[in-house]
Amino acid sequence: MSFDLNMVWSRGIKLVSGNLQLLIVIAGVFLLLPTVALYLLVPEFQTLADPGADPQILAERMNEFLGPLLGTFGLLTLIQFAGYGAMMALIGPDRPTVAQALGAGVKIVPSTLMILILFGIAYMIGAMIIMLPIALIAGAAGSSSAVLIGIVPVLVFVAWLAGRLSLSMPVMVLEGKLNPISAMLTSFRMTKAYQWQIMLFWVVLTVAFIVISLLFNGGVGLIAALFGTGTIALLIAGLANGATSMASGMIITGVATAMHEQLAGLSLSTIKDTFE
Repeated sequence: MSFDLNMVWSRGIKLVSGNLQLLIVIAGVFLLLPTVALYLLVPEFQTLADPGADPQILAERMNEFLGPLLGTFGLLTLIQFAGYGAMMALIGPDRPTVAQALGAGVKIVPSTLMILILFGIAYMIGAMIIMLPIALIAGAAGSSSAVLIGIVPVLVFVAWLAGRLSLSMPVMVLEGKLNPISAMLTSFRMTKAYQWQIMLFWVVLTVAFIVISLLFNGGVGLIAALFGTGTIALLIAGLANGATSMASGMIITGVATAMHEQLAGLSLSTIKDTFE
């Protein structure tokens, strides 16, 4: 048996469709409601999230509301971590009750936060290592275009790193490894043989989600604009963004679970073949 991304996708969608009703409830509580709350509690978020907003106005609003926005966004992100973990536990092989799945989701929140912090540190170090020689060459040549070109390898590095760490949450939820370092190392080990395929898979999936989200939210945004800037408009925009978060969240959870399932099976097969 070999690693098959088509099978990962099919299996992921099957996991989601087979548990759709419960997943919708969990995603609604942990993904939809926090997104709506973000729009209602921080009305300026609609302007900040608008890709067509005036850059100057955007910068002014960002400076003014950065503190409250980061605090609210950080809290809601932790809630969403718990939701992702709960959905993953629910569709995992152990078949827990809803209460057990919710407990599993809450347990991984501190570890997931630590992994996110470590990811950010690794990103900054990697970006500095990549950009430093490019910046020196650009400075010596008196050209600024080389620095812009250097952004490409940085983006590739970020995508690669995200792909290698993409199984950290499944490892924590499905294997019970709550130590963030252990989860990250296990994810690195599991994805090593297929790292470039996995990276490209997540990039394509992410781009597809972004495009669909922009088109859907842009269309709904036109409807919301008819209601001005009041609560109804914010509610419509929040529900639209929350709905896309729910859909993408459930699919990502299903695909990540299926990927872990297949790679874990391959690892066990490799170990078995070694000793037979």
